[in-house]
Amino acid sequence: MAATGSGFWQQALRWPKRQPARVAPDAAQPPAPRFSMVAGRKIGNFALVRTVATSAMGELHLASDHATGLPVALKTVRFQGSDLTRERFLRESEAAARLNHPDIVRTYAAGIDDAGDSLLGWIAMEWVSGTDLTAHITKATRLPDDLVLAIMARAADALVHAHAQGVVHRDLKPANLMFNQATDTVKITDFGCAHLTDGQRSRSGLIVGTPAYMAPEQLSGGAIDGRCDLYALGVVLHQLLTGDLPFPHGSMGELLSAIATAPPPPLGRLRPDLPPLLGDVLQRTMAKRPDDRHVDGAQLARELRLLIPACQSARRDEPARTLHNARSS
Repeated sequence: MAATGSGFWQQALRWPKRQPARVAPDAAQPPAPRFSMVAGRKIGNFALVRTVATSAMGELHLASDHATGLPVALKTVRFQGSDLTRERFLRESEAAARLNHPDIVRTYAAGIDDAGDSLLGWIAMEWVSGTDLTAHITKATRLPDDLVLAIMARAADALVHAHAQGVVHRDLKPANLMFNQATDTVKITDFGCAHLTDGQRSRSGLIVGTPAYMAPEQLSGGAIDGRCDLYALGVVLHQLLTGDLPFPHGSMGELLSAIATAPPPPLGRLRPDLPPLLGDVLQRTMAKRPDDRHVDGAQLARELRLLIPACQSARRDEPARTLHNARSS
């Protein structure tokens, strides 16, 4: 859930970037940490080492497991508890802790502590190396197309495991997908973290999550299941392949309207060099109605893997096309 190296700092300082859907994104700098960082301060069975990131909603800490001495990533957030009950938070965090998949960051423990006039929710998670995929969403830093499909297929397979346990992520985005090419590691992070604040939306009417990656039914406050995660994965895939979001609107109102009513732009228009079938896969993944999307992550993963050879072939042909164009000019 956290990472070492420069990529870690890029990821940590972005967490959690969840914007309520009724307001424009807040461009203000995050406040100072709510906790005076004292080495050895104990939260649960974990001793804080240092605070590595802070936002308007909470903090990300490097901590040490008191029993083993191993590093963990510990996220904290304050909430009033009027809508988010102790029982619901602990129940959903326990569900996230049951996830055991090589491509999902492990959740070790969670709890709620009294913190003055509010409650402090915390989740301790696996500390792993890598960079999140926000490092690869620009055209200049784009990963090879076949590698992108392989990463997304692994993420889709990991979602199969989570959804089978009744756990829906609800906030998939590039910052929550880590990749380490040197070790061939793919990790979905922050399962369970959305639950820290999700309960606060019912009375406020605010939507918790990152709207640009949210499915129409999630934005409307309707019932959701694992297919909203598949929609978000489709948005991430589109962004990794094109360098842009499918609905890059400036205002929140325009964004929400586009997600609810506008079809995503055809991939073939933006990347005519890619296999046409890949555009069909993306259109289905980002369908407005959940019933029109893939049945599950396994089906999406199979389709993506079938298209990897075509993307590899296109990549091998690219130097020849470039050389031909250079000679022609």
